[in-house]
Amino acid sequence: MSGRLQQALDQIGRLPGVLQWRKSRFDKMFEAGEACCCRGLFETHAQAAAAAPKTRPLGYDNTDAAGMYRDRLDRVYPSDYAMMLWLQNAFADGVRDVFDLGGHVGVAYYAYQRMLAFPSDVSWRVHDVPAVLAAGQQEALERDPARRLTFTDNFETAADADMLFTAGCLQYLEQTLAERIASLRRRPRWLLVNLLPLHEQSAYWTVQGIGTAFCPYRIQHAQTFFTDLERLGYRVMDKWENLEKDCWVAFEPEHSLDRYYGAALKLE
Repeated sequence: MSGRLQQALDQIGRLPGVLQWRKSRFDKMFEAGEACCCRGLFETHAQAAAAAPKTRPLGYDNTDAAGMYRDRLDRVYPSDYAMMLWLQNAFADGVRDVFDLGGHVGVAYYAYQRMLAFPSDVSWRVHDVPAVLAAGQQEALERDPARRLTFTDNFETAADADMLFTAGCLQYLEQTLAERIASLRRRPRWLLVNLLPLHEQSAYWTVQGIGTAFCPYRIQHAQTFFTDLERLGYRVMDKWENLEKDCWVAFEPEHSLDRYYGAALKLE
């Protein structure tokens, strides 16, 4: 399609009557759980939660959501390789106790061992919502004969970990990562963060449809995210882009993202 034709179609799509029809059609698909993307812009988690359709549960604390991501248990994706590299470096640095914030049923624990030799004395603890923790404990009965994977509903135990590991979770939390870490009696030496939506100019909440549920979804301001962690004493060792991930906020191109981010940080 030529540039001029595409431009003309875009202009037609923005005409008041056409735009109203497009939004109405999208809303029906979104509320039916058929559009796995985001809708709306909000200042707070509470506002986003209130705007979520009532046609599906809110958040991941339900059986259907707990059954997601099974495809990731036995394979890794391009966005995983930087995390595996830095996890290997951290193991060499003496890391043995890993606290996996939002690790679902132990997705990274299982998948990464296909590529990395985990130290025999590693302890990997997953913190997630109750429905997911229950599914993870059941999964581990068959998948983890070494019993190195455990599950906890207490974030405070992250204070005992050498590393806080998180991939694709921070956007669902009411508190920022810096706020959570600041509340701990002891800060983990290492932070590995991945699949993080960051915007260069602004911070906002939206509502994400995941098919089985709707979730308040946070897009953080990039510079603020790292500055807040640096104030806690963390030094950024590396940053990378996750080009396989994007975030489309319907009818909001300036607030949509064409990539996500990851980073490795260490406490100085």
